[in-house]
Amino acid sequence: MPSQDAGLSFVCLGTGRGATTVYNGEPSSAVALRMDGHDVLLVDIGFGVVRACQKWLGAIPDTILVTHNHSDHAAELPVVLAAEAASARRLRVAAEPTVGARLKAHRLHELESTGDPLTTFCQWVDTPAGQAWPLTSRLSLCLLRARHSEPCFGFVASLDGEPILSYGGDSAADTDYYDQLFAAPNVILDARATGNDEHADFEMVAAYIATRPAHRVWITGYGRHDQAPAHMTAIHPGDTITLGSRAA
Repeated sequence: MPSQDAGLSFVCLGTGRGATTVYNGEPSSAVALRMDGHDVLLVDIGFGVVRACQKWLGAIPDTILVTHNHSDHAAELPVVLAAEAASARRLRVAAEPTVGARLKAHRLHELESTGDPLTTFCQWVDTPAGQAWPLTSRLSLCLLRARHSEPCFGFVASLDGEPILSYGGDSAADTDYYDQLFAAPNVILDARATGNDEHADFEMVAAYIATRPAHRVWITGYGRHDQAPAHMTAIHPGDTITLGSRAA
């Protein structure tokens, strides 16, 4: 369901943690980037995300960025590629090369039973960290390594060459990583009530945000709707946030 909004916006598709969809039915954490009214990128495709795309976007965007290989971020990828290819639609899949190698070996191996090469199902794009990847003529992404058990990469999105939105992906609290993300004035961070070596907790993230009062920050990855933080701005499925035509 593209809108007529000019510039960049994002749509929250889910905020679920690893087991949220399986046990509670709410979609895994994912967002879509919308440029000039068109959905140009799906960020992650874990459990429940395809149904969320159908509900909030009307269709799966042509390009999918997978931040890492955990099921709540990649589980539906092989099914979607096969189903869309059967309908003569060849999606584009982007991932940092280390992540891509894991996806191909462990997530997409079931496609090998078809006897067809991966190129039959998708156009694969390696997106090395630290290099600008042009998504559209105006919008580019630069991947950054998160602090997680699996190789995982967030990104800074730039509009007309200026950082406008960062997405942290799954990450433990890490000041150095956050400093890179906060190059953009708008930031989406992963956090939950109780943190661990893979995920920041609300208290840690709130403390960092307090040092950056000029930024707009949204929290995702917290789990079910009732697990959202009370004292930070959480996003919820269906939320559409307009960022505008310029970073300034």
